[in-house]
Amino acid sequence: MNSHKYHLPMVRGMQNEVNRRRFLTGVGAVATTALAGCSGGGEETDTEADPSSGDGGTDGTDEPTGGTEGAASEGGELQMMTQSIQSLDPAGATGSKDDWVIWQTHETLFRYEEGTVPVTGHLVTDYSISDDYTTYTFTLKEGVTFHDGSELTAGDVVYSWRRLAESDNNRGNTDEIVNGVVNVAHEETEDGEIVPDSLAIEAVDDSTVEVTLEQPFHGTLGQMAQMFYSVIPEGVVGDIEGYDGEYDYETWATEEVTGTGPFQLDTYNSGSEVVVTAFEDYHESVANIDGIRWQIVEDPNARYTRGVNEQNADIFRVPRSQFNPGLVERSEELEGRTLGTYGPVNGTTLNYGEAAIPQTQFLQCNTLNVEKPARMALAYAINQEAVIEQATSGLGTPAYFVSPPVGFPGGEDNYDQLAQEEYPYGYAQSDIESARQVMEEAGYGPDNMYETAMQIKSDTRASIWESVASYIRDIAQSVHIDLSVEAAPSSTLVNRAIEGEIDIFGNYMDLSWIEADSGLQYTRPTPSAWTRWGQGEDGMTEAAERADEAWTDLYLENRIPTDAAQEARNEAYLTLERANWEDVTLIPLWNPTNQLYWYDWVEGFDYTGPLRRTAFNDVSLGDRS
Repeated sequence: MNSHKYHLPMVRGMQNEVNRRRFLTGVGAVATTALAGCSGGGEETDTEADPSSGDGGTDGTDEPTGGTEGAASEGGELQMMTQSIQSLDPAGATGSKDDWVIWQTHETLFRYEEGTVPVTGHLVTDYSISDDYTTYTFTLKEGVTFHDGSELTAGDVVYSWRRLAESDNNRGNTDEIVNGVVNVAHEETEDGEIVPDSLAIEAVDDSTVEVTLEQPFHGTLGQMAQMFYSVIPEGVVGDIEGYDGEYDYETWATEEVTGTGPFQLDTYNSGSEVVVTAFEDYHESVANIDGIRWQIVEDPNARYTRGVNEQNADIFRVPRSQFNPGLVERSEELEGRTLGTYGPVNGTTLNYGEAAIPQTQFLQCNTLNVEKPARMALAYAINQEAVIEQATSGLGTPAYFVSPPVGFPGGEDNYDQLAQEEYPYGYAQSDIESARQVMEEAGYGPDNMYETAMQIKSDTRASIWESVASYIRDIAQSVHIDLSVEAAPSSTLVNRAIEGEIDIFGNYMDLSWIEADSGLQYTRPTPSAWTRWGQGEDGMTEAAERADEAWTDLYLENRIPTDAAQEARNEAYLTLERANWEDVTLIPLWNPTNQLYWYDWVEGFDYTGPLRRTAFNDVSLGDRS
């Protein structure tokens, strides 16, 4: 079989993916699949629940960048706080509350080195892809040891990935590896269950793994950088066919959970704390600190109070309700993040890191329930920059496309250029005159207001959406739209959206991988889309037809990882974005950011981008006094 061979640095040229499939409610298509991919049990990402923060450590080669390989710990325990952690099993991780710990104890074959694209090799040194782009062959790094003393082999990878597909303990993450965008070849029963040990994953020898997909997918390596693909020792727990397990699942997941990361589990008490200690046989830079202690503190304001009073917190978060934008001094712009200072708070100036989340917040319009002139008028009237100031204290950037800047065709610079040159509803302004003209041409005016409703969630980001809704309701009134606001739990709104009973839904979309198809697949005109785009009595609009053709003829025919295919996909993405502008199915509002704060005595901390949590093995602790 012919193949394309890559040494590790060659990964840098690939277009790849992000952390976790997150589409609260799926933005309207294939809703059940989308819900299964939500982070943190379906909660939106916020400053209190960062999806990731970057992975420190090495530069993608075998050479360590911090600490001393094989050296003893210098001492001290890093103090942090978190919410209740649901699982320390990477195959069963539920999102941001779990991944701080898991990224310290477990590792994947690939990773996002700086928390930003591109994906690079970590537990592999070389790989190749077959000529049909379906079979991947990986060469594992030598000398990698698990916390139990066993050495990493290909059998461990096969077992770990089988658990992701087959284990009842994977908490609904099966579609991360089968029947999703990455679909490893497998057999199914008549009931649609995976036949045990049928995955096309093979240990060719102790250091070689071969994986065959049902169809090509350009972002396969990035998917494998997700924590769900972390490797554990073969047979350590017997929750898939063919293995009895050394431990029962509960004992393993709370006391003996084992990986190859720079820290190993010491204590897990889901109600009070999690403690990890330095792993002295780590294959890269051994941790400078003795360990990390996370205190479980549910209330974000309590975490803030402890943080600013230097109680149980060397690194912590500031909830949005406590954030003061006037205390931020941004001093350094890096790829995917910004560094600076925050304060003084209680007489101390903190270090500050800010990273853009691959997410877009928007208004999702049911095109059958809300007339096009009203949708256009709202798009004209809304000033995205005003929305940010109104709702997020300036934390975020204005959104003009469905795709966030990090996943936009041609990158962030192209996003900004096209937004300024082409956005048809007024870039960085509220075009009230055009909005009124559209409504008056449709027969509406001060004495004949158009009536519609906006639905917002009452259980996630409620205060933010209340502020956004208040702004939009007021500005809608000025352009002949009587907009009522209704708040309800997310589950209620999801069910109503599925049934077509939503008018204008305050919703959001996260990229599952860093390319525009991650979100656009759920926003295109299909019968299952919550926007009901193109589903009216008159059928497809011209814009909907262009979008559908772009997806079918350009995107679906170009899912392989080549430059030519990437160009074709980019053309398809831009066609869909412009078609959305024309029919106003979604009105982009803002792209949020996450923040992290730390004291000066935390030395060697590398705050990185949003695609992975930082590993703390290169951190040292100075004098806390």
